[in-house]
Amino acid sequence: MSVSVSVIVPVYNVEKYLDECLSSLVNQTLSELEIIVVNDGTKDNSQSIIDHYVKQYPNKVVSLIKENGGLGDARNYGIPYAKGEYIGFVDSDDIVHLEMYEKMFNKAKLEDSDLVLCDLEYFYETSSEKMVKEGLVQIENIDVNKTVFLSPLFAWNKLYRKSLFIESGLKYPIGLWYEDIPVTVPFFTLAKKISYVHETLIYYRQRSTSIMGSVDNPKVKDIFDIMHLCLNYFKDHNLLETYHDELEFLFLEHLMLNGGFRFLLSHKYKDYLAFSIDTLDSNFPHWRNNKYLFTLPRRYQIYIKYMHSFMIYPFSIYLKLKEKRKPH
Repeated sequence: MSVSVSVIVPVYNVEKYLDECLSSLVNQTLSELEIIVVNDGTKDNSQSIIDHYVKQYPNKVVSLIKENGGLGDARNYGIPYAKGEYIGFVDSDDIVHLEMYEKMFNKAKLEDSDLVLCDLEYFYETSSEKMVKEGLVQIENIDVNKTVFLSPLFAWNKLYRKSLFIESGLKYPIGLWYEDIPVTVPFFTLAKKISYVHETLIYYRQRSTSIMGSVDNPKVKDIFDIMHLCLNYFKDHNLLETYHDELEFLFLEHLMLNGGFRFLLSHKYKDYLAFSIDTLDSNFPHWRNNKYLFTLPRRYQIYIKYMHSFMIYPFSIYLKLKEKRKPH
């Protein structure tokens, strides 16, 4: 079978969700699809589920087994086995729309794209709440290779031309959280054409037992190493001036907002936030005036503008008081 798209699915202790994930992949409307399932040293019954799918779909599902190395390591392990012109990634507790890869591959071929993005939906185990997030921020008169920096950086709402990995030599960092960022962001600069399918095609499961759902985990501070990996890439490739404003926004978004709000769950919140401010001040002295702040909700703009080191203590007191007033 000729392969248009290879989908890599890292698996670690997800037997509860794996069948639903793999079912959504083997039933894709794109027939020229292979599914590379990487058992990353799982300790549960996941491999027997994988074996079932290999037996039922021997020409479509490939099973790989390796020692545990984490999500980034499992993705890196699967890439050399990919036969497709394009590569996609799916986390094994998520679900994809049955037309996802047909729509994204058709878009890629139509526009000769190196990278294709789609919208995503957050859904929750414990409630019927759902939230759709657009896969691409679009700003009039600003090139897509720049506005994409303001968009979700997940690996799994994207389709990548395989040659991006081969020619760049980029690999996902091993042993760090937020591993999508140091690969996805450089690809924004390398892609000659970025396309967008403005449809919700992947469903992102929110569960408290997931890696990123963990509370007060010291690995939340991995974001500092991740952001410096990005910064070093842009320095090493003389791209810092070209993408200064976009990279600055990326830093403030992930250190003060995305990562910053995750810091709130940690007892080291004040230390982490102080280091975030110091990191931004050192690398982007004018970050509070970033040109893209207008894309954020007003309350976040105010927070960014006025959060200084001397404000950390009173802000943390305010948050604690606010938490106490919540009904339990």
